Amino acid sequence: MCTLSPREDTFSQRRHSRTEEEHNITDACLQLHKMASKYITEIEISIDSKKEEQLRGQGFHMMDVNLNQGNSSTTRVYMWYKKGNEEPITRVQFSFNDGMKDGPRSAGYTELPENINSGAKGNVIHLWYFSGASPKYDIPIVDLLLTTNVNAEAAQFKYGWERLPCDLNRGNSGDHINLWVKRESETYICDVAATTSFQEDINLFNKGYIRMDEDLNRGAGGSWIFLWYRQSTDQGCGVTRVNVSINHEQDFSLQQRGFSVVNVNLNEGTSGRPVFVWLKKDGSLPIKALTITSNPKADGPYEEAGLVFIEKSLNSGNNGVPLFLWYGK
Repeated sequence: MCTLSPREDTFSQRRHSRTEEEHNITDACLQLHKMASKYITEIEISIDSKKEEQLRGQGFHMMDVNLNQGNSSTTRVYMWYKKGNEEPITRVQFSFNDGMKDGPRSAGYTELPENINSGAKGNVIHLWYFSGASPKYDIPIVDLLLTTNVNAEAAQFKYGWERLPCDLNRGNSGDHINLWVKRESETYICDVAATTSFQEDINLFNKGYIRMDEDLNRGAGGSWIFLWYRQSTDQGCGVTRVNVSINHEQDFSLQQRGFSVVNVNLNEGTSGRPVFVWLKKDGSLPIKALTITSNPKADGPYEEAGLVFIEKSLNSGNNGVPLFLWYGK
């Protein structure tokens, strides 16, 4: 058996102590760097262990939700992000058909090649992100969150998180999974628009709008229709109330009450009655959150969180998926 002399043993202990101290210093420096790193600067998707190992080695943080959770796929799909003080990511979008890709591609978004529904039967979903641009409408993203149930979702609105409507299990029977973003500053919805063709997308992306990635004609067989919003840190320009009309009497009533119409029929191309979104700006406290749900389980938790439910389906009068608008201040 090999033994160490007292002198050798002391040297070994010192070397071990120094190595441990160096590790502690390194860990502390990494922790300080993470704390100092302010913005989300990169996002990645992994669909196999090789990519997971690669991203981990590059300093990415893995979000602890399998994006195939609740469906029959055995493929592990994870979202990763990296923080830094370089140019921040300011917008995140999703596409689930080829037409949705033209706008973000032309506007300079980065597309991630991995299908978020890899190994599953649902829609082919790709994530896109945009960095920089106008400081007036593009507020840096400082954190990301994934939720898998409406009870967890509802609480996030209270803390200033912004829900992206696209279900990342879209077309599957799995859990409703949504991505949320947290911005550097408190933001307010200052403009809302709607589109009935993908040719209009590039113009809105270039003006700083965020597309709400859920087809408002889902299941109805009409045009691809999307709502959009634009944000600002200026309270004075904010939308204060939102409403929906599904007949002429409601059109007239909202007009009389000072609302302005978003002049796009959200039932375009279907057999349903005309549906319009209406906005009001009256100088009172503006809204901070605007989102769309198709999950009936959201009603109770969302109302408890203080959100306002507009109880008129955006697919009124047709056989499409019932979709509802919510907003919160």
